[in-house]
Amino acid sequence: MAFREVFFLCMLVSTLSITQACQFSRSCTDITFDRNSTVMRAICSTSNMERRNASIDVNNCVGSSNGVLDCSSNFASRCINISFNGLNVAARCNRGDGVLVSSTRNLDDCIQNVEGVLQCC
Repeated sequence: MAFREVFFLCMLVSTLSITQACQFSRSCTDITFDRNSTVMRAICSTSNMERRNASIDVNNCVGSSNGVLDCSSNFASRCINISFNGLNVAARCNRGDGVLVSSTRNLDDCIQNVEGVLQCC
């Protein structure tokens, strides 16, 4: 294989791994959030097109680092005014020095559907 082909292949693989997100919403519908909690519910497809009821505690998949929501865990203990809108979670989070900052995270970045089961990725 020529150097140019190997280089192109390496660039393609690295680009795919950087841009790949979990994208649960591609195979789940009827996404709702329980009132007064961080639980999300959906109906998710399996590889053989079965539809399953699924749920996940978003707090296990979303965290906060320096006030910014990320794909770790336990954001609810560091954030207030938590709200869900479509596929996004928004909150005001402590950046570590007592100052609260607004942050939003798309849940497709942090949650995946694996055979009809919602999981953190």
